[in-house]
Amino acid sequence: MSPRSARIQIAFFALLVMLTVAASLSIDLSKFQERGSSPEGQAILRGISNPGELDNALGQHPSDNVLQLMAKAIKVAANTQAAIDQLSAQIEPPRLSKEPDFGSVSRDELESFRRDLGTAAANASAFLPRYAAILKAEHEQIESATVSLHVPREIADELLHGVTQRQATTLSVISLILSARVDYYRAYDKYITFLSGELGSFKIVAGQFVFPDQRAVERYNVASQAMTSAGKRVNELETDLKKQQQPLPEEWIPLTGVGQLVTKK
Repeated sequence: MSPRSARIQIAFFALLVMLTVAASLSIDLSKFQERGSSPEGQAILRGISNPGELDNALGQHPSDNVLQLMAKAIKVAANTQAAIDQLSAQIEPPRLSKEPDFGSVSRDELESFRRDLGTAAANASAFLPRYAAILKAEHEQIESATVSLHVPREIADELLHGVTQRQATTLSVISLILSARVDYYRAYDKYITFLSGELGSFKIVAGQFVFPDQRAVERYNVASQAMTSAGKRVNELETDLKKQQQPLPEEWIPLTGVGQLVTKK
C-alpha cells in the first residue's frame, strides 16, 4: 500500500478556452458571409485556419466587417479565459497544492488541512453564478461589437442566439466539473480523516503505509480508492474538453473552406 498523491492536478478552466474561443461564433457563418460580406471579402477569408492567419488577413484588409468581428470575438474570448482562470485559482486555498507529509504531520495540521478542503468544496459549490457573470459580460461585449460594426439586426440576433446556446453548454460543463471537484474534495477529506484517526499507529516504510491490523488496511483502501476515483472523474472531464480543442471553431469551416480542423493533443 503506497501513500496516494492526493493532489490531483486539475488543469480546470484553462481547458475552457476551447469553449470560449472555439465557440464564440455559434452561428452559421456561411449565412453571415452571404448577407454581410462582398465576394471580395469572402475570398479574403478563404484558407484562414488559425488566429494568426486571421490577424494577417485583417492587417491587409482592416475594413472587412467579418474579419473584424472574428478578431473581436477571439479577443473577447481570450479576456474571458483570463477571467475564468483567475476565478478558478480562487477555489482552492494555497495549502492544498501540497499533500501533507504523513511521516511527520500533526493532528492539528491535518485538521487545518481538512478545513481548507472544506473551503475548496464550498467554493466549488458556490462559484457557478460567478462563472455565469463572466460569460454574461462576454455576451454583452459581442453584442456591442455587432452594433459598432453595423451588423444587420437579423444577423446580430442570429449571432447572439448562438452565443447564448454556446454559453448554456459551457455552464453545463462547468457545473459538471465543479460538482466533480466537490466530490473529490469530500473524498480527500475522508482520506485525511482516516489517516488523522490512525496517526501514531501506522508507519511509513520505504514509501509504504504499514498498519497494525487488517481492518485498518481495509479502511485505508476504501478511503484511498474513493479519493482516487473522484480525482479520476475530474481528469476525465477535463480530458474530454481537451479533445475538443481546435485552432479555429468548427463554425468557421464553411466560411474559410479549410476543411476539417485537426484536434490538438
